Amino acid sequence: MHKLQIVILLILGAVTTMAFFTEEQHEIAKSLADSCHAEIGGDLPEDFVTKMRLGDLTLDSETSKCTIQCIFAKVGFTDEDGVANRAVLITKLSKGNPIEKAEIFADVCEKNEGDSKCDKAFSLYQCYNKNKSIFD
Repeated sequence: MHKLQIVILLILGAVTTMAFFTEEQHEIAKSLADSCHAEIGGDLPEDFVTKMRLGDLTLDSETSKCTIQCIFAKVGFTDEDGVANRAVLITKLSKGNPIEKAEIFADVCEKNEGDSKCDKAFSLYQCYNKNKSIFD
């Protein structure tokens, strides 16, 4: 599996039936989150990557939302303005999943809204976690 795909799976949670994540996958996700946090600053929970992977919807501080936006922009889920990229969502989420399910997810979650790019990215994160049963 390509490292970017691993990061995407780790960031969005268990898109597939992976029961655990390797140390390498965790380190890649942590590196990406650390890079974004360095750009943004502010306070993040110490276990931010784990909470994000588990779909913790309490990661709603401005710093957390903007870190999520930065991560999503780096992997292509959103553009720099926080707007969901439907084509990338389908392409990335169809790895290991039927494309039809990825398309359904994109239909449900592509209209992420918010007042800022960080709110928009967090809206996508929330939508994924509320609708990840699509991939079951």
